[in-house]
Amino acid sequence: MRATPNPIRCVISLAGLFLVGCTGQLKEAFRYAQQEQVFSSQLEVNTQVDLLWVVDNSASMDVSQDNLRKGFAAFAQKYMKPNWDIQVAVITTDTYLADPAYHSGLDLLGTPYTGYLDRMAVAGTYSSAWVQGHAAQWANPGWAPGLLDLGATSPTYGKFAGGVHYHDLVPAWFAYGASDPTITFARLLPGLHDGPIAALCTEDFPTRHFFAGRPKCSTRDFGPNTGPSHCLSPDTGAGETAISQCVNTVQNDTVRSGKAILRTMPPSGTPGNQAWIDQLVADFRVNITTGSAGHGSERGLESVLTLLKQNESTSTPFFRPGSTRGIIFVSDEDDQTLLEPVTAAELGTYKPNTDYRCDLAGTQALNGGNASPTCCSSGCAYQPFTLDGSGAPVECSLKFIDGTTRVASICPRQDKLRPVSSIKAEMDAFFSTLDGPQGDPTSYFVSVITPLTLASIQAMQASRDTEDAAAAVQKIQAVDRGDRYLELADLVAAPTGKPAVKMDIGSSDYGPVLEAVGRAIVEKKSSFTLSREPTGSEDMIVAVLHADGTRTLVSPAQYTINGRTLTVTDLDLVLAFASTDRVLINYQPKTAG
Repeated sequence: MRATPNPIRCVISLAGLFLVGCTGQLKEAFRYAQQEQVFSSQLEVNTQVDLLWVVDNSASMDVSQDNLRKGFAAFAQKYMKPNWDIQVAVITTDTYLADPAYHSGLDLLGTPYTGYLDRMAVAGTYSSAWVQGHAAQWANPGWAPGLLDLGATSPTYGKFAGGVHYHDLVPAWFAYGASDPTITFARLLPGLHDGPIAALCTEDFPTRHFFAGRPKCSTRDFGPNTGPSHCLSPDTGAGETAISQCVNTVQNDTVRSGKAILRTMPPSGTPGNQAWIDQLVADFRVNITTGSAGHGSERGLESVLTLLKQNESTSTPFFRPGSTRGIIFVSDEDDQTLLEPVTAAELGTYKPNTDYRCDLAGTQALNGGNASPTCCSSGCAYQPFTLDGSGAPVECSLKFIDGTTRVASICPRQDKLRPVSSIKAEMDAFFSTLDGPQGDPTSYFVSVITPLTLASIQAMQASRDTEDAAAAVQKIQAVDRGDRYLELADLVAAPTGKPAVKMDIGSSDYGPVLEAVGRAIVEKKSSFTLSREPTGSEDMIVAVLHADGTRTLVSPAQYTINGRTLTVTDLDLVLAFASTDRVLINYQPKTAG
């Protein structure tokens, strides 16, 4: 009776039947070649790489996203080649709002409650002088056809007669899930994560950038250009900028790639030529443009966990078993992931600014002595934090950056922040389950692009202050170093013995930033575990066997050996690997004499 082949293959030396290599076959991997001589071992490499970008989409991120758009072109041309199996997706730092805690439904005790997103942001009839002056040009967004009263003879013409719900601001937070519970903001679907998030041009009430008629909103809502072409190639002679053109309608739904998950390997019948790469670059430059209408409570860490819970078990999973994964956080503020509510009372009143405090003295100093309605003891959005005997805030984190003490104007309570270690543990558990018992515990890395210096923080804060002043809203100290993102990156990198990639978001040129991320990706694919450590009486001969039978010899200057680990140090050579290539390692006895 014929035995069923075992998917786990071992390579055996015919001379002496000496066991020298054993591995399991991986999908889309370099494969073992037939052993051609004694002491030969061929190593298997998996070319799958899954890159998840978590991009801050709050009001201050326009300039940083523009830098990403510019820098990514050169990055993608070099690293996102069709001979590698790379997937790329982008989510936002407010993806966590897909959590049922923010929606209408039942709490954990079975009691019905009204979720935050279904509540009124502004109750009753609301008017904006700027909106009323442009009502003749206005078109209500598809998700809220009755948002603005457009009846020319109506006494409330040009007003938000029914008020504004929170889900009117950004429909992806709520409206999609209302019609189909399997489609939430955490799903990697076109219309959700393939370009600027559809939204009114404002961060959140009571922020008034949109209703004050800021120039960028005016251009976006009533400009003549729709579609991605002017976003990626603005007509500078006509005064266009990518910042103004990448979100250009009140619905923000015309700049789209149409693909929430981008793949470097072309489908069957499509050549992986330069035209394919150029389209891939353009698509990602659109996807990385998440817009700046997202929620001001940025929770990138929780957003990743929400993706893992609500997307990965559906028809649009992103992370693949056995792949190398990179999670890159891009934010000009720190992560604010809070412990989730559990009781009926908590759920009934829970919203994104629950468990926040504010810096009363600092906000007053920024605004001529008046901190209301942002920060005051009663009737304001936030209550002041208390001070200890030394004058330091009790509830909020005090940071020391380049010799200067800083605290955000609005800050989450330290005792309510979810520990970063527990977030890493949940991510570890997910990937371990995905990969199974043979999985690599270091199969993912975390990179961070955030303000790292006081100079970067001050420059970005000055830009935000200018916008707030023009919109006649209160100034707040918002730009901050992303310490919690940096902590996660260090925790993930610790077992590898290599430092995490951390770059400054304040850079005017993101080329070096993205180059560092690209190098981190390649380095994860450049080390191989040998079947045994070579002895002092052997030379190593390393070669790449191509599908057409030709070989490329790898010189000793292009690799190192440490114990049983062989690392190809020529990263350009690694980039040239194809999924049909095979890596051959020969233990060659040294010649006597």
